[in-house]
Amino acid sequence: MVILAASIFMLTANRVVQAKPPVPADLFMQSVVKRDGTLGWRQLCPAVQAQMPLTTLVSQVREQRNAESGKGLRLTMDYVGARTRTAGGQIRVYVVSAHRADGWSGQRTYIVTTQTSGCVEDVTNS
Repeated sequence: MVILAASIFMLTANRVVQAKPPVPADLFMQSVVKRDGTLGWRQLCPAVQAQMPLTTLVSQVREQRNAESGKGLRLTMDYVGARTRTAGGQIRVYVVSAHRADGWSGQRTYIVTTQTSGCVEDVTNS
């Protein structure tokens, strides 16, 4: 019994150690859903960070959160898939769904382009 328990523990511990770190594009999209500008900014490539200072992004997120306050808006995100770019990095696709307490819902598709390092280079939505 002890040997079985030890074996199960070793297998479980081994899987935890081998877990991959979160992908920056996934973290960026989580920041969109959570309305966390700081988390999103940290995922941006340095050149993009230089164009969009942290204070600017956090301020924009705060304005968006204020505009949504009192509307009971809940956001969820689904990862659709990824394609490798020939120049390196990926093009990753996500769908963000918005739901309000009054029954309204809507969706937006986000396309996140990353560099080889994984940092977020560009984001578009439709």
